[in-house]
Amino acid sequence: MIRFDVLIVGGGPAGSSCAYRLAKAGKRVLVVDIKRSIGKPVQCAEFVPIQLYHQFKEFFPEEAIAQRVKNMVHFTPWGEVVSMWSEGFVLNREVFDAQIAKLAQEQGAVYMLRTQFLGFEDGFAWLEEIDTREKFPVKADFVVGADGPRSKVARLTGEKTQTFLTTAQSTLELTKELEDLLIYFRDYIPGGYGWVFPKGRLANVGVGVDPDYGVNVMESLKRFVEEVVAEGVVEKQVIKRTGGWIPADGLLPLVRKRVLLVGDAGGFCHPITGGGIANAVISGDMAGKALCEDSPEEFEEEAQEVFGSTLWRASEKRKKHMKRWDNLKEIIPKTWIAFEEYWRII
Repeated sequence: MIRFDVLIVGGGPAGSSCAYRLAKAGKRVLVVDIKRSIGKPVQCAEFVPIQLYHQFKEFFPEEAIAQRVKNMVHFTPWGEVVSMWSEGFVLNREVFDAQIAKLAQEQGAVYMLRTQFLGFEDGFAWLEEIDTREKFPVKADFVVGADGPRSKVARLTGEKTQTFLTTAQSTLELTKELEDLLIYFRDYIPGGYGWVFPKGRLANVGVGVDPDYGVNVMESLKRFVEEVVAEGVVEKQVIKRTGGWIPADGLLPLVRKRVLLVGDAGGFCHPITGGGIANAVISGDMAGKALCEDSPEEFEEEAQEVFGSTLWRASEKRKKHMKRWDNLKEIIPKTWIAFEEYWRII
């Protein structure tokens, strides 16, 4: 039997940020993750706003930053082009994730990879080494669920996310240097959007769709890639592919007795934009701070204060305005942050 102050399930930005905060305070922390390597495979578009850099500079070694951007340019089906300030970085996400985990380990956090969380029994958390199938118990004062949008920790402790978006992404070579983030709203990307996020000579080109429309996300991606190739934005040759799920319900109940949920596991991802990296880091740090003070209820309060209304508004907008995709000139201004209507209408 192994004894820790905090067991963290998931070593992504949320889990590792929590581990870093706790380990710096002298807490005994165990982080378990099913992956072979922290940060791989990358399953997102990799953008973070500049504010995160100012708050957590130690998380941003030079090699973690693929490109700095200043604006997000939106292309509508009715021909309007809308630009908004959106300064930040497109990351080399695997480097970014590994950096936070490295910092946590330097402070004393223990990481066990290829290890999965099985559940709770008799006051213990049971884990399994995936390669050997060896099962073993861990005793911890608190457990932090940082295990992503389909969190097992959330499912076993109460309410879980019910609504998701699905994404697919290809990495392609740019035809020429691109300085901005590009966003495309199209009828064939229902309930979501397409994106081109530059990474030097490369770009992440992807789509996120609402699966309730019954559209094949890979078909949407194929059509979108064909469009941006025809526009001369990117080359046709695919370098790599990825995809994943985005939780779209807003925040779940975050504190469940001695279990806390952070990042996508807690619903911190924005239900419309899909932005989740910054919220994951901040929520993990918040949870770590509250646990350092042995006051988990303060995490719930702070998270609701900082994120609750923003994520609730986006979730409500999705339910109210994005379950049809037939009048985009009316729907998109109500449901996207670059338009004035977004802030006036719920």
